[in-house]
Amino acid sequence: MDRSPSDRNTATTSMDETTELYREIDRLKTDLRQVRSDFASLGGDALRAARAGLNESVKTAAAKGKAVADGAEAQISSHPFIAVGTAFVVGLFVGLRLTRKG
Repeated sequence: MDRSPSDRNTATTSMDETTELYREIDRLKTDLRQVRSDFASLGGDALRAARAGLNESVKTAAAKGKAVADGAEAQISSHPFIAVGTAFVVGLFVGLRLTRKG
């Protein structure tokens, strides 16, 4: 299947956005672990400040996630056959990995 350069750029952009979303989720997980470990030592005011910071991190991650999802939706809408083909290949790969013995 020969793809045009714009299709490859679109796929690369989608992968870059997805990779950035995963990085942001990893940062959020790290922040959550840190907050959880600090909760035992926090007082009332500090707890409210930490909660506000955590809420802001969650809102930021949710906004970025929505932006990436919207971008992916736009890419899928503009290139439906590439999206279906990619989903098929990924599903096939995951299926083969899960059914592989040994």
